[in-house]
Amino acid sequence: MFSSNQAVDYSLNRPCRCLSAVAPPSSSSKPSPSKPAEEADGGDGGWGDDDYLETASSFASHRFLAGSAIPSVSKLGGDGDGGGDTNNILEEDDDERTNRLYLLQYHEDSNELTQERSWVHPSGEVWAMACHPTRGDWAATCGGGAVFSAAVEGEAKKGGAPLTKFQTTLWRISEMGEGGGDEDEFDSEGSALASGSKLEPVVTIPHGEENSASTTGWEQRVGQILWSPLLSPSNSSGDALYDLADASSSDGGGNLITVGWDAQSPISLWDISSLSDVKEVWSTGGSGAASSRRGGKNRFAKLASMHSALPRRVSWDPHDTHNLLATAGVDVVAYDMRAPASSGAGVIRSAHRYGVADVCHNHLQTNVVVTAGMDGVMKFWDLRMHLSNGLEALAGSGCGQMPPPLLKAVRGGHSHWTTRALYNPSYDQLVLSGGSDGIANLWRISSCSSAPLLDLDDDDEADADEGSFDDHEMEGEDGEEKINEEEDEQEGWAEGNAPPTPTSDDGDEYDKEDKGKASRNESSASDIRVTRFECSDVTADLAWSASDPWIYATMSSDGAVVVHHVPSKEKYKILL
Repeated sequence: MFSSNQAVDYSLNRPCRCLSAVAPPSSSSKPSPSKPAEEADGGDGGWGDDDYLETASSFASHRFLAGSAIPSVSKLGGDGDGGGDTNNILEEDDDERTNRLYLLQYHEDSNELTQERSWVHPSGEVWAMACHPTRGDWAATCGGGAVFSAAVEGEAKKGGAPLTKFQTTLWRISEMGEGGGDEDEFDSEGSALASGSKLEPVVTIPHGEENSASTTGWEQRVGQILWSPLLSPSNSSGDALYDLADASSSDGGGNLITVGWDAQSPISLWDISSLSDVKEVWSTGGSGAASSRRGGKNRFAKLASMHSALPRRVSWDPHDTHNLLATAGVDVVAYDMRAPASSGAGVIRSAHRYGVADVCHNHLQTNVVVTAGMDGVMKFWDLRMHLSNGLEALAGSGCGQMPPPLLKAVRGGHSHWTTRALYNPSYDQLVLSGGSDGIANLWRISSCSSAPLLDLDDDDEADADEGSFDDHEMEGEDGEEKINEEEDEQEGWAEGNAPPTPTSDDGDEYDKEDKGKASRNESSASDIRVTRFECSDVTADLAWSASDPWIYATMSSDGAVVVHHVPSKEKYKILL
């Protein structure tokens, strides 16, 4: 019998950047008719302890959708003489260069991860992807890249047409629940575009096509797609179309967000509930996230080339769906989607030296978020303390003492950029992190959670992975001094000095101190790295299973997908 904590892998042998958990069958995601929704999800939007014990045995399989990212030259539809629509992207007809969506299924009973089916992605390289939270056969993607057609080539020579094209589409994935393979997806002539292998487009989202000052085509590239938090399984009526309409009827007015890759592309909120008339409800405009830097000359401008290497990330507040957070260079910018984007709600200034790579809200605790940075650090914030507008209001209120600028900073988990940070949606003690060093970590950060662990045994930490990390809780004036020091280092880089490469030893006092003493420290015992996994390449994406809160998947950029379990001992510490 295999160990329940044993990881299992499957390699697609293709470059990939996107991984998304597929919603479980509706019978698993909907509450029992005899049990109210509040009771079914534990009353707090997550899983109740009894619910997990009752339903864990029924979840025998977990599905994930992966998108390949093979750079290829696609062609636009139409003949350039008025025939056909030249706005449709057609993937080149070459199996070796054809991008696909792959359905991977983890069978918990046999501990196997298999590829169940794949579909040709008509719009080319997959830049962003998000499966619908409750409808397993819906997935939104952004595809595209370099394009070619006779019409475009002629216009490009005149300087009037772009040579790049990106397209964001909501697809219906046929036969999502059926098995199958690639052998049936090619016609008698070996074409990769056989009719049976095509995805069915439901609606096209015109991201970046309107009010754009640029004509390069890059402003249409989307780096992240988010579904409204109101579409969670706990709120589902069982009818996806009704749920879309219900989400759009709220004051926010939208049910899907597309995030432009960089500041040249907007962040847009869309109402797609009619599936025929797509409406842009709110947008940051062509400038993307507003800069929080003061003065006419941005001293951080030289960091822009590094920031554009990673997509801009956004987190949609699950507690107040009018609000979102967006990475913006070294800062995090907050927006209220009921107001114009130019009037940002606030800013976390200098959140990370060199740049912020990711941000994620705590699903169970309001105003708490985690950020990942290009300094190799993961930080936890309380928005009531850190948004600059709020701090200014507090300073003007006559309060004698400012709140601490940071809840916790976790160092030592990554020796290069920390590119992803992801809360467990049901148990906020668990956090995933991934980095460009090819390391994926599972953390138990109890001190910043909604249910901190108490009375831990002295040897608890020794039983977990003793990967080094250093937590610094910066308080009061010391914290402000620390942030100012980081700004000074950033200014030095902007003046031409090379930045130091973040390493696990950078400020890592945990390794330098006696680990026996550290294990007896209450704060260290409650916040530990549970597991450390070395991916075969750069960590491209992370995803928690949509069927079980104790299972997650990691994907490296070479297409290797690995499914992991939260160790049993950690489950019992959290549940009991």
